[in-house]
Amino acid sequence: MTGMSEFFTASCDGDLLRLQWVPEAHITYQTAVRAARVLEGLSGGRTLPLLVNLAGVAGLTPEARAGMNAYRGFSAVALIGDGAMGKVVAAFSQRALTPTAYFTDESEALTWLSEQGGRASIPREARQTER
Repeated sequence: MTGMSEFFTASCDGDLLRLQWVPEAHITYQTAVRAARVLEGLSGGRTLPLLVNLAGVAGLTPEARAGMNAYRGFSAVALIGDGAMGKVVAAFSQRALTPTAYFTDESEALTWLSEQGGRASIPREARQTER
């Protein structure tokens, strides 16, 4: 399954969500919310790991960063980047409520996501009632 906008492409491959931002994208809070809603729809109500490709992203507003850090709809998030913007995202992601890590290599990111295990594929309703 896939979802698209002028700013990103999102897909669900089995038990893995993927988000690819378009080159030169300027990510605003509204754009980040739109991406999260598309990913939520693709997940089928499950809490899945997310692989985000930030290569070529030109900017990220402070509101978008804060929203991304606060969002808890994924079991883990692996960020892949290739430049200065990736390093900025990596720095702020240390405060995320969801386990989040930054990589420059997709295979390393996928390995890390597979090692996170745990809460992947738990229906959101069940996860919300856990204590």
